[in-house]
This record gives sequence, structure tokens and C-alpha cells, in this order.
Amino acid sequence: MSTWTELLTNAESGDHVVQLYGEDDQLLAKNVSRYLAEGMRRADGLVVIATPGHTQAIARHLAEEGASATREAERAGRLVFLDARATLHSLLVDGRPDEALFESVIGGLLCQVRERSGSGNVRAFGEMVSLLWSEGRQSEALSLEDLWNTLGSRSAFSLYCAYSLDLFGKDVDRAGLNAIVGAHKHVLAGPRTLLSNGRACA
Repeated sequence: MSTWTELLTNAESGDHVVQLYGEDDQLLAKNVSRYLAEGMRRADGLVVIATPGHTQAIARHLAEEGASATREAERAGRLVFLDARATLHSLLVDGRPDEALFESVIGGLLCQVRERSGSGNVRAFGEMVSLLWSEGRQSEALSLEDLWNTLGSRSAFSLYCAYSLDLFGKDVDRAGLNAIVGAHKHVLAGPRTLLSNGRACA
């Protein structure tokens, strides 16, 4: 089985991975930055839909990888940062993710970024699902995952999600956790725990 670093480096269109990061959001920021930096080297389009704190951390790590390349990608529209909560709000109707709005807002954005890329591929990171989950809105979070998967089945992008959730916490909701795992191809559940197609590897 590939390591998490290899999965991020070699992410392909159709890949949908998730990191359950608990309180270790520094590891999350580093991993997301690695995923995006590799995409930048490959001339992929890059979309980041994150909370302000994570956006700042990711941008800082990307600048450390290559400040001039990051600035140029932003100027050219190949790297786009969006606020997760504001973007999520734009997708909801009566509190639930709306398919038509999702197609218009997210599908439209991915199309624009893809057109500006040099490779025709897009790497996206998003944590709108985590915001819903943290508010106890599991059904809405999984509906949003379904919309991402539907879009991903016919569009050239890979998707990296994140949930502020500890797999090994005593209060973890096992049914909900199974639903998250089932919505993704690979799950990083800790520095040494990678779930892939239902199998766990240390």
C-alpha cells in the first residue's frame, strides 16, 4: 500500500481522500501544503476552501515551498482561496446542500481553475463538510460528500477533505465514522493509521 505522502504526491483525478486530524491541525496544514505544492509543480489548478486559520497556515507553508510561484499562481487564477463558511452558506437551501447551487458555484469554479491550469487537472482541498459535522449536522455533511463524489465522477480533479475528528477518541460516533470512511477512497486517521478501501495499515 502507498504511504499518505505518496498518495498526496501522486493524487489523480477521481481520488477523494480525507484526513481525520483531531487537534493536530499543524499536521493537517503541512499535509495539505504538500499536496498543493506538488500540484503547483505539475501546473495543476488549485482550489482551497478552508477556515481562516487553516488558510493562513497553508499559505505560509506554500510560501516556504516557493513564494514567487505561489504569488504567480494566485495572480493567474490557478490558485484560489475561499472561506469555507461563506462558501458553504452559498450552497445551502433551507439548511441543506443544494445540488444546483453546488454545480454552479463549485463546478463553475473548478472549471475556471482547470482552464487556467497548464495540466488540465485540479487539486482541491475543502473543509465545508467538517463545519457541518462539527455542528452535529451529519446528514448534511454526507449529502455534501455525495455532491462532491458525483461531480468528481465526471470532472478532472482530486479532492482532499478534512474533519476535526479523533478516530481513537472515546466519544467518537462509530456509525458516523463508518459513513465518512465509506465516502472516501483513503482515510488518514492519525500519523500512523491509513485506511484504504476498508483496510487499516500502520
